[in-house]
Amino acid sequence: MIAAYLAGARLALSRWALISILWLITAAFGVAFALAGATWLGDALDGAMATKSLLHHVDVQVLIDLWAHHREGLRMLLVLAAVLAVGHTVLWWWLDGVIVAAVLPSGDGFWRRGAQLAPVMARLFGIGVCVWLTWSLLIGGAAWGLMRLTQDSFTAHVWEWIGGLAAALWLLGTAWLIAAHDQARIRAALSGSGAIASYRWALGFVGFGGERAFALALLLQGSGLGLWALYQAIGLALPLTELIGLTWSILWGELFLWLRAFGRVWRLAAQRKLQ
Repeated sequence: MIAAYLAGARLALSRWALISILWLITAAFGVAFALAGATWLGDALDGAMATKSLLHHVDVQVLIDLWAHHREGLRMLLVLAAVLAVGHTVLWWWLDGVIVAAVLPSGDGFWRRGAQLAPVMARLFGIGVCVWLTWSLLIGGAAWGLMRLTQDSFTAHVWEWIGGLAAALWLLGTAWLIAAHDQARIRAALSGSGAIASYRWALGFVGFGGERAFALALLLQGSGLGLWALYQAIGLALPLTELIGLTWSILWGELFLWLRAFGRVWRLAAQRKLQ
């Protein structure tokens, strides 16, 4: 497991050009929405001085006021956000195929190979979302049922215990499903099998502890969580009231986006070493 973890990191670093392109694509979607939001906000407030401060900090009360007085414009902004989200998701069906192809033993022609894998990646995405929603509904329904059964209980904090255990179980199950989804994508690329067959194989592989796939997935996701915590800790320490502080904050945020793209490639490269 540790060997796969480290080998995945080395392989991901060797694909730094691909990671940079993935970062640019993600940044482009963010910039597109930011420009649209800034344009709409400037139009809604007629270019008032408050526009500059609101671009950096929009609290709930401001959103309520903007919805009350500029509902039509805000609705169009939300439609644009939905279109960008759908476009981003569809594009990543291809890019997920590109990443998987890039971490395979051959590793050549991964842009073209990614386009060939895009349909099966889309089907695996649909299967994964349906399974995850089913899991979420089962956990949520069970927790709600237990809360209803214990509503007359005099035991202190019983609802907190039920909610905490349900949340922990849901997170553990979600991590397990992510591991299975990653293995299914790699399996589809390696064997050329369909989405359902690959997903069924991945469920068995992770479920029966094949090559400690779930433990590796937890280690990789823990590493990603650690990077996020480091980003938050340093980001909160940067002053946003001065130009140099704001500049460093933006650069730090962009570095984190690059590290997220690196983590995505790293996760699949490490999981690939198990098959």
